[in-house]
Amino acid sequence: MNQDQVFILHCSISASVRQSIQIAFEDYKLPQDVVETLKEANAISIRPNLSQALKKSLDELRLMQRYLYDRCTIHHGDIHFLHADHFEEAKQRIEEIKKRASVCNLELKEAWSEELEKWKLTVDNFFSPLFNDEDQLALVRAAYMRIFPTQKEYSNPISVDVVGPYPAVIERCEDPQSVREIIANEASINTEKVLIAARQGAVDSSLGRIAELIDDLDARPATKVGERVLSDNPKKRGSWQIIAKDISLSAVHNPLLSTIAKLCDDLLKVGELMRDPNSGSVRMAAFQRYSDIRQEITEEAKSLLEKADSSKGFQQLEKSIALTGSYQNLLGDLANCESKTQLDLLKEQIDTTTSVYKHRAKHLTKLLKKAEEKLLVSDNIAEISAELQETIDRKETVEIDF
Repeated sequence: MNQDQVFILHCSISASVRQSIQIAFEDYKLPQDVVETLKEANAISIRPNLSQALKKSLDELRLMQRYLYDRCTIHHGDIHFLHADHFEEAKQRIEEIKKRASVCNLELKEAWSEELEKWKLTVDNFFSPLFNDEDQLALVRAAYMRIFPTQKEYSNPISVDVVGPYPAVIERCEDPQSVREIIANEASINTEKVLIAARQGAVDSSLGRIAELIDDLDARPATKVGERVLSDNPKKRGSWQIIAKDISLSAVHNPLLSTIAKLCDDLLKVGELMRDPNSGSVRMAAFQRYSDIRQEITEEAKSLLEKADSSKGFQQLEKSIALTGSYQNLLGDLANCESKTQLDLLKEQIDTTTSVYKHRAKHLTKLLKKAEEKLLVSDNIAEISAELQETIDRKETVEIDF
């Protein structure tokens, strides 16, 4: 397989039975007086779930579908592109989705009788208080019971349909003559436009991710590199691992991101070495390398800003880098804050920056709270001292009067 080949992939999850229903009363073929009673009770607004089990199964499968797309493809709209490097992972995830769908279908088939009883109870509880006439109630009950899927419909309701992966061909014929060549050219032009848009979107997303990483690195001392950023649990990745994976996925489609992707991998490796319980010398060397990598990531981010087009992610990264210096200044100012005027000024600056970068803002907010507490204690001490001095002065005055 050509390692530069890109494929188009679509994985659809659907159900052949409806999860919820809302039908005009006229469609129920009920007597007019029954319809009027239902309308007076606002029953037309009812949109009940026919099956909680079906909804739960579909939600679970669509979450797996989202992981397939997010971790293996780049996309523009509903068109997803799969690089050859992620083919095996995508194939494995699709197989897992299909297996899980088969299990869900079996569970739903077995649960049909229970679901039907729940639906009967829902219908009876809602409509019984509305109709004193048993014949009218029976008509309404029968109309609503016809909505529920049959046992046969419920035997295999969920489908997983996969289209592709098939090559995203963007080769054109210089002088198309036949219908086949004209169609192939049109397909190539259309596919190339969407692929370019998907790649641009992936770069934009990665720039935003890099901004998040720089924010985190600025605010995270080496001693705080732990489970939160580098998780040992394969089912729950750390924040650095998530960012590195996302950037790596984009990098296989965009060589522009290759260097930053490698630096992210280096960061993960160094982070693991910093937590090595067996060798102090390994940890010390890793701590030094960690400091270097932080700087290298910032420098590469600056380089990307010179090459990338302006976008939401571009602007986020630009602000993050621009604020790196001011962040360090704020840290120093907070440490040396000694007056309410200074504190108010710093608070205004921090409020301005909190919407720009998350991790550093969180750290600054913590320090701001500590500064406020320190000043509050100082003010209280000053107030107590003043009261104490006033008491001493009064005592001295009284003694003199004697």
